[in-house]
Amino acid sequence: MKICVFTTVHKPFDVRIFHKQARSLSQAGHRVVLLAHAEFDNRVSWGVRVKGVKRPVNRFFRIFNVFRFTCLCLKERADVYHFHDFELLPVGLFLKLATGSRVIYDCHENFPEAVYERVWYPDWLKPILSRLIASIEPVLAKRLDAVVCVVPDQEKRLAHKGCRTVMVRNLPRLENFDNALQKQLPKQNRLLYLGGLTMVRGAGILVEIMAILNRQFPELRLLLLGPFNEAHVEATVKALIREKGLEGCIEHINHVPHEQVPDYIVQSLIGLIPWQPNEQMLRMIFPNKIFEYMACGIPVIASDLPSLKYVFNKANSGIIVKADDPAAYAAAIAGLLQNPAQRKEMGENGWRFVQENYNWDMEAHKLLQLYHSFSQDV
Repeated sequence: MKICVFTTVHKPFDVRIFHKQARSLSQAGHRVVLLAHAEFDNRVSWGVRVKGVKRPVNRFFRIFNVFRFTCLCLKERADVYHFHDFELLPVGLFLKLATGSRVIYDCHENFPEAVYERVWYPDWLKPILSRLIASIEPVLAKRLDAVVCVVPDQEKRLAHKGCRTVMVRNLPRLENFDNALQKQLPKQNRLLYLGGLTMVRGAGILVEIMAILNRQFPELRLLLLGPFNEAHVEATVKALIREKGLEGCIEHINHVPHEQVPDYIVQSLIGLIPWQPNEQMLRMIFPNKIFEYMACGIPVIASDLPSLKYVFNKANSGIIVKADDPAAYAAAIAGLLQNPAQRKEMGENGWRFVQENYNWDMEAHKLLQLYHSFSQDV
């Protein structure tokens, strides 16, 4: 089949969209075109044709770019359209009515709760938007051919409203991580935070943790590997780093190619997930980074959120601490730094856990099975 994947929010080489789903569909023999905002026009990678659309000047004008995406989708004349953003639900419904093709909504988050994390919305507006999204999303989604979900409570919520749901968890492709382990790269004296940086995801508390650790471990470093979600968040965090005198202890790298990420993880001592509780974080959401840390065999220290406690109770691959307590984090980190045998044991537990239970190979067949059910009609 010809498949048109499109997103107005995510980058063209997004890990879930491109490296997991699009590549797997292409490897299964489908013709895959991916439309996304990009600085290039046309590129083929891993058998996927990626077509770039000029990026809007700001978030407000992104909504007007939706019309361009709709026109481009129509030109593709695809057998299946697979989109990844809540804001594209009307486009998906239009494509379904206009083309008769199959249409899939890939629901990355619990959007009614996720709206509380969007710093660009005023606080008074967030509960209104949350209720509005909770009402609109299932009404539109159930008129499509399938909704791909990432976590059980999300699937339960949408299935209860009449949507055809398939859960495809956001788990790591193991080949990149196995390759990094085989390189036997030397360990560096550093901690790692991987992923987008916001206050609710612990950007501020990470600085507080390092301020405490720096007194006992002055040579220890922290690598922040991922983008800040807003310029003012970056400015606030970097001002805090200067205030604490930690400029030489904390390094920030905005982006590295997906294939290089495992090398950074393997060379780190401990992976951190200092997420703070809010409406979304208290749901059963499973950050991809926890499984990527485990796939590289490093222990993890994380906040005591329900989903993180659930994973650690099964994997025994790290330590859970009180989410808003930097001293508890620092104590747990110090304990692991002083106990290499425990670090090694927890790292091996995590590696074994993802190899046996939590990896993309276990999820890809669910996605391919969904597409196979469509191919019977093409």
